[in-house]
Amino acid sequence: MYKNAYILTAGSPRNLLLISAVSFIAGCTPAPSIVMFGASFPDWLLCSAAGILITCLLHVLLSNNRAKLLLKPVAIVYPCITAISSMLVWLLLFPN
Repeated sequence: MYKNAYILTAGSPRNLLLISAVSFIAGCTPAPSIVMFGASFPDWLLCSAAGILITCLLHVLLSNNRAKLLLKPVAIVYPCITAISSMLVWLLLFPN
C-alpha cells in the first residue's frame, strides 16, 4: 500500500533506546511547589486560590456600584477574571 513509508516499531533497539532516553529526560525537574506548614503545595493551586480571592474581592467592590452592570454575562466574565488574575499572580510571584 505504502511503498516508501517508514514504520516506527517499538521493538527495534534504536526505538527502545530513544523511548527510554525521552522518558528519562522528561522527569529531570521537580514540580514547582511551596512548603507551607510542613506540606508541599503546587504553585498552580495557590495561584488559583489567589485568583478566586481576587475575583471575590472584585465582586464585593463592584456590588454596590453601577459598574457591576458591565460584568454581564456573569457566567463568562467571572471565570475569565479568575483565570486572568490567577495567571497574573503566577507571573508576579513565580517569574522563572
